[in-house]
Amino acid sequence: MTDTILALIPSYGLWVIFFTVELACLAIPLPASMLVVASGSFAASGDIDLYSAMAAALVGYLIGDQTAFRAARLAGVPLIEHFRASARTRRLIARTESLLEKRGILAILLSRTILSPLGPWMSYLCGAIGVKWHAFTLASLAGATLWVAAYCLMGYYFADRIYELATLTSNGIGFLLAFATAIMAALWLRSSWRRYSLQQTDDAEALPVHSSQERPKDHADPV
Repeated sequence: MTDTILALIPSYGLWVIFFTVELACLAIPLPASMLVVASGSFAASGDIDLYSAMAAALVGYLIGDQTAFRAARLAGVPLIEHFRASARTRRLIARTESLLEKRGILAILLSRTILSPLGPWMSYLCGAIGVKWHAFTLASLAGATLWVAAYCLMGYYFADRIYELATLTSNGIGFLLAFATAIMAALWLRSSWRRYSLQQTDDAEALPVHSSQERPKDHADPV
């Protein structure tokens, strides 16, 4: 899968970001956080435009959120019960329900920022239990904007300063540890992409080049 991502980023980088984030918002296990941080890292090195990457991630996030919300609104509580069939998702949904009960609409914002693993389940849950669309959308927009900005700018400004970031995480700011992990993955991804690009260039240069002025020596020019 890594080779596929590396091959697609040079030509379809924004689409890769868009679809990865959108599908991750539907609870499909894709490395959205890592890829968004990586997009900031790529932007810092001039490979893609920072604002375009942020826009692609944000639009993907919002569409994914709305899709999950609408699907759960149509399917109702039975969809949530279906998710409970898995022990892993049952625990996540239980945490999401507890957060929503305690924090109300603020829970939607929190599930898109410092509690982002709960994000997809919050969208499904809000749709299933009838949370008002405009309240969900406003909180989702605010949270998604913060999430995209934080991860993209972390990659942009700190991808080459992982040691300073690691020092910050030692002060007990837990969610920064997730940023540090994602940045380390972004560094690896960018390094791998560089090697991949260099290999493609070397392979192209190794191909024999025939000059248009060269002619076979054993044939005379026609008179």
